[in-house]
Amino acid sequence: MKRVNRNPDSEPGKQSDPNEQSAMNEPGRKYPPSDSAPESSRPKVVEVEEEKEGLSNSARVAQGKLLGGLLANGFNEETCISRYQSVSYRKELPHKPSSYLISSLRNYEALHKKCGPHTESYKMAVEQLKSGNNPESSDCSYLVWISFSGLGNRILTLASAFLYALVTNRVLLIDPGVDMADLFCEPFPDVFWFLPLDFPLKAKADEKIGIQIRIFGSGTSPFEYVLDQILNCTVRENILPEFNRQEQDPSQYGTQKSKALLVTSLSSWYSQKMRNMYWEHPSMTGELIGIYQPSHEEYQQTEKQNHNRKAWAEMYLLSLTDVLVTSSWSTFGYVAQGLGGLKPWILYKPENQSAPDPPCRRAMSAEPCFHAPPFYDCKARKGIDTGALVPHVRHCEDMSWGLKLVDV
Repeated sequence: MKRVNRNPDSEPGKQSDPNEQSAMNEPGRKYPPSDSAPESSRPKVVEVEEEKEGLSNSARVAQGKLLGGLLANGFNEETCISRYQSVSYRKELPHKPSSYLISSLRNYEALHKKCGPHTESYKMAVEQLKSGNNPESSDCSYLVWISFSGLGNRILTLASAFLYALVTNRVLLIDPGVDMADLFCEPFPDVFWFLPLDFPLKAKADEKIGIQIRIFGSGTSPFEYVLDQILNCTVRENILPEFNRQEQDPSQYGTQKSKALLVTSLSSWYSQKMRNMYWEHPSMTGELIGIYQPSHEEYQQTEKQNHNRKAWAEMYLLSLTDVLVTSSWSTFGYVAQGLGGLKPWILYKPENQSAPDPPCRRAMSAEPCFHAPPFYDCKARKGIDTGALVPHVRHCEDMSWGLKLVDV
């Protein structure tokens, strides 16, 4: 934009610039309306727009609100105030989006409107997933983004997921998690990108495995030796397959089975490390391993309602697994095994910051361990071994002085 100042009152006798005059007289130019100040009391300011831009001042404002075309028009501004107002708080965009990008965004919006949640195509895909069948070929393919890790990681992976969906002609669906819907606006008009509650988030697996990780004692977790212990236990007991470090062709194993691994821990480090291992190296058996962790609270928050809700939900989810691995001394694991009637593999409590060998053992029963049983015989007036009185009560696998009911 050119800005030409003219003040004939303060500079009498000055000749007007012919180039300036011709620019002012060009047809089709649009100028801002004059304000209420008298002509003789203020400098005359003439705003001249470059022809190549071809936009009026009001059009410029609209383009700014739409971030140069990145946002589509037609939203109800009251549904998300920051969608249009955020541009007011930052400098002008240093780079203009290309016409190809804008065209791709409009094409994506049309695809999302055709295939997104609550459409007939979406409903058909959901029914096929629930039945355990792969969706039949259609014009609608989907990419599901799962809410995981910190906010910075979520924003970066969400941007990457959208770009992938854009270039592969897929519809992006977002797991709202616990706070995504409150943090982000819907980016496309007249459609939804958050997953409805009826969407089957987890794919059907041939076997469901639960690993409950609880660290007792001083020190800051996570610990590498705890991860080593988990891997030693699960591989040795054929719960999880070993990694294929030679990158052999997994097709040699024939039909690929799948295992869904649910990890519960205050830290996300263990599940992330295991996920990376199976992403970087296929399994020796050719099995497909999916790893999931519902939450990672970082530290125990006793008597916090939201924290306890998550804990209760995870105990219940663990009880639905086919094979369960739990941590010694943990009542969290006791509840899960009791609800599911499962005999878990119990990880021995590490000593001296090293993984024990053997790393785990199978529980005698699904019953919990009573950590503080009586040791005194009132009639004999002396201490006794209460784990040797009757055959169906024995000392616990994970706590030598504890008692539990067992099958006889």
